[in-house]
Amino acid sequence: MRVSRRLLAVPAAVVLAWSLTACGGAAPEEPAGLTASPSATEEAVVEPAGFVLTTDTVDELTGFMVAAQTYDISMLSEAGGSSVTAAGQARVTDAGTEMTMTTGSPDLPAEVEIRLVGGQLYVNLGELTGGLFWQIDASDTSNPMAAAMAQSTSKSSVADSLAALVPAIVSVEPSGSEEQIDGVSTQPYDMVVDTSKLSGPAADDFVAEAAAAGVEIPAQITYRYWVGSDKLPRKVSVDLLGSHTEIMMSNWGGPVTIEAPPADQITAAPTM
Repeated sequence: MRVSRRLLAVPAAVVLAWSLTACGGAAPEEPAGLTASPSATEEAVVEPAGFVLTTDTVDELTGFMVAAQTYDISMLSEAGGSSVTAAGQARVTDAGTEMTMTTGSPDLPAEVEIRLVGGQLYVNLGELTGGLFWQIDASDTSNPMAAAMAQSTSKSSVADSLAALVPAIVSVEPSGSEEQIDGVSTQPYDMVVDTSKLSGPAADDFVAEAAAAGVEIPAQITYRYWVGSDKLPRKVSVDLLGSHTEIMMSNWGGPVTIEAPPADQITAAPTM
């Protein structure tokens, strides 16, 4: 089975969407007992007893992710003998989500750096952008390029994500024994999703990517989540459309560095 490079790029977009989904949109009410600040020097860890991830507590898990405000993320995705890696940080603000992400692949001439700060999307494609960052207004849909780049942010709010995911969850069950990840005790869970119940723009893109690659969408997808005793995810893995992806999350509530590029490193994105 041939896996297109376009399909291989999907997990990288998923990482961006995950960063925005975990902290994007209007934050739910902060769960009692959790205190986290981006200025903390150590990862804020709260250990409520007896937390079990179920279909009824997915919203609670998301709420704790939002309340933590900041985290680091890394990803490895492999498909068809190729791979994509990504690493970055995310931070929630009153104005929305800010993040920085660097992705790379042996199939690409250079790493791609993405920053989302103050509602502006900055993209550095190496030689393709002259080593500079294209600046794109995420809300400017009059420019086709801006609309395409902003699409991954506009559809990734917490509300949109949960609206698409929660009705599609078939089951959430513990899978195996507890594991230590970054010094935190985690319990792996298998979350089974019915693909026929996925909806919205993300589902439409998923169908389009599968069709472009000539891959049949499975009736169900199983995601494995490693959830810490602090009600925060530490790892997610999934085998999807011929690819295997692992996402690691750490430094919840810890300090992050997310800034717009200096003015002399920014150039306007070309219009198309």
